[in-house]
Amino acid sequence: MERVYHVTCHECTFEGVFEDHRTALDEWNEHERDDDHRVSVLEIDRPSPRNPV
Repeated sequence: MERVYHVTCHECTFEGVFEDHRTALDEWNEHERDDDHRVSVLEIDRPSPRNPV
């Protein structure tokens, strides 16, 4: 199974699914920085959230 990353904001409707880990982290960091929201990223085949690199 290809790795797929689900990025979601806990404070608004921002959400995305990305096949590239770097893109998922960039979207996560950009949203947190620009909107000052709490955002998480979950690797779809992983049971718990992953810490950013």
